[in-house]
Amino acid sequence: MNESTNQFYLDRQNNTESNARSYPRKFPIAIKQAKGSYLIDVEGNKYLDFLCGAGTLALGHNDPEVNQAMVEMLTQDAPLHTLDLTTPVKDTFVETLLSLLPEELKGHAKVQFCSPSGTDAVDAAIKLCKTATGRSSIIAFGGAYHGMGHGALALTGNLNAKNQVNGLMPDVHFFPYPYSYRCPFGLGGEAGVDA
Repeated sequence: MNESTNQFYLDRQNNTESNARSYPRKFPIAIKQAKGSYLIDVEGNKYLDFLCGAGTLALGHNDPEVNQAMVEMLTQDAPLHTLDLTTPVKDTFVETLLSLLPEELKGHAKVQFCSPSGTDAVDAAIKLCKTATGRSSIIAFGGAYHGMGHGALALTGNLNAKNQVNGLMPDVHFFPYPYSYRCPFGLGGEAGVDA
């Protein structure tokens, strides 16, 4: 098969990676380049990227300012993976972040570094909620996506993904979004919200 086709790389991925993947099933492309809000596959097709790194690429792919900052860090031999250890760069980032908060939060806000993934952030939020309340129940919206990690998957509304894994976190309760247009109770408006 030709190396310039999406199918060539998708077949190779199927032969070398586990079936725990989800995105390639929905987006069967092999991405070669990314710039701003666009992706280009190995066949030269251009796509508007609505996924945006699952929300991590608010500035788009390969933003020039972000790339320049990364190059500067790499040429300084800065530590790149320090978990939650402190570094001068991290200290500067935290100070800048806290300075941007509203006045009522500046004096007592704390930063929580979870990890580079949203799933880890959701798992940290679950632990925080359970620790702060002393309760074990979690409420999630039906149809919401929280991640594919074990804890986050329990809160995710996608039954196809959940049915493949046994023993997910118990005591998760799903509620519908208060959605007037397609109210799950057939009511709409305030009556649907109150139901």
